[in-house]
Parts: sequence; structure tokens; C-alpha cells
Amino acid sequence: MPLEQYRRPRMIVLSPRSTAYDAVRAMVDNHVGAVLVHDGQGLAGIVTDRDIALEVVAGDLDARSTALRDIMSDEIATLEIDASIDDAVRIMRDHACRRVPLTEQGRPVGVVTLDDLLADGAIDAEAAGSVVRAQLEVAARFKPGGALHPEGIARPEQRSRGPVRALTRRKARADSAYGRLLHAVERHSGLQQRDRAELALQIVLGNLCRRVTPQEARHLIAQLPSKLHPSLDPFLDGPDKRITTATIEDDVARELRLDREAAGFVLQAICEAVADSVSAGEIEGVRGQLPLDMKDLFPPTPLRRAV
Repeated sequence: MPLEQYRRPRMIVLSPRSTAYDAVRAMVDNHVGAVLVHDGQGLAGIVTDRDIALEVVAGDLDARSTALRDIMSDEIATLEIDASIDDAVRIMRDHACRRVPLTEQGRPVGVVTLDDLLADGAIDAEAAGSVVRAQLEVAARFKPGGALHPEGIARPEQRSRGPVRALTRRKARADSAYGRLLHAVERHSGLQQRDRAELALQIVLGNLCRRVTPQEARHLIAQLPSKLHPSLDPFLDGPDKRITTATIEDDVARELRLDREAAGFVLQAICEAVADSVSAGEIEGVRGQLPLDMKDLFPPTPLRRAV
């Protein structure tokens, strides 16, 4: 079943400079529990009513001066509007989230939530439970001893640590997203050492960012784990038409001391892992700017879904 039914005629989208107060007013006025954050180039994050409660209210922050960029979840997972409900459940489970923004050619056009899927009878209890379990596993990391339930009442000095907890949560989310991508690279490529997987990922992504336009590169980087952003920002000087599949394979072979055939396999494996970690629409955007002989690095979306 496609996600077209969750297209919305009007999306609530704010900028990273908007305040927590702006977000609360938008939620109240539109009877929603979250707002999307767009930086002018693409979706930059999402802010939920829970974020406001935990990071602004519990953290004793001023809602009128706290910018959304300081409290938003920037590891945002999106899906194209023509994706399936199974895709939505997989994204919710893999990213431990209950809401997934839907895009069409990179533009936000809807949101699907776990509550929507349950209310519509689109998923069963087992699928919903897998999402909830993933969220509980993440929540356990931020509780003493991994406990899932609070014990006692927080003292004032503990409550004042809201901003610290918020930063810790964001760091943990960033580490988790980066770890998942590296694990996928290791699994697909056969590279056993994490430092080699990291090096290969940096080489491939750096070359791909330089091969497309700066705008497209920024869109791609925005959907990658935030821990990669600083290292990829220097590669926004494209499009460099000298970059080809062969030159990327040469770089991988030289830096990892592999033969050409193995380097080609690693390159394809990394592209597969990246395609699985960002939206189908973004991959189509990158693929559309690659020359014909490089398009096979990212097979068309229907083919990738069929594999």
C-alpha cells in the first residue's frame, strides 16, 4: 500500500532560526504534534512536542529565544511519497522514530506517523511493537543503568541539566546514525576494520559530492549522518567532470591498497549502503547529475526496491 494517502495539502515548515515559541504556536494552531525545519536547501530537522517539553521546558530555556536549530532532531529520515508502508515501518524501526516526513522530488508533501498506521489498520501489532521496542532501546541509553522507568523525583539541580541531556541525546543520535551507516558499509563491502570502512566511505562520498553541483551535494550531505558533515563540506566545489567511476576506484585502490576489482566492489557496496540510508528522491537527484557511465552506481529506485 503506497503512502499517497498521507499527503497533506499544507505542510507546517519553519526555519532553523525560528524559535521554540514559534513551533509551539504552529502546533497549537494546526493541531499537530511536530513541525518540520527547512534551511532553504532541504529538510534540516524535525521538532516534536516532546522535544519542546524535554529540552525547553525541562531545561528551563526561554521558548522565545531558543532557536529550533538548537533543539531539533537533525538526523531526519524521509521517504518519497511513492514508497510503501513497509518502507515507513522499516525507517521508523531503524531510526527509532514515530514520524517520517514524506517528500516529492525533495520537497516535503506529507508526514506519516506510527499512530496513523495503527489507526488506519495498515500495520499489525508486531510491526508497531518493533518500532516501540527500537525507541525503548534508545531511551534506555539515557537512563541510569539502562532503566526504562524513572525512580524518585528529580532534584532541582538535576532538572537544571536539561540542556546537557539534550546535547547528550543529540550526540547519541548522531553516533547511532553514523554507526549504522558504517555497519552497512562493512556488511556490504566486506571491509572488516572500521577505520578502513570509514576511509573508504570518505573517499567515495567526497568524490561524489565533487562530481555533482554544490546544491545537490548539500542536499546529499544534509541527509547523511551529521558526523560526516564537517569532513564533506570541503567538497562543495563541483561539478568536477574529471571524476569518473574509474578515478574513484583508483582512489579507493590506492588508499586501501586493494586491487582494481576489489576497489570496484567496495565502491559499489558503499553506494548501496548510502542509497539505503537516504531518501529515494535524493538518490534520484544525485543519479540525475551523474554521466551515463556513472549512473549504474545507483540503480533506479524501482530496481533497488526489487532487489
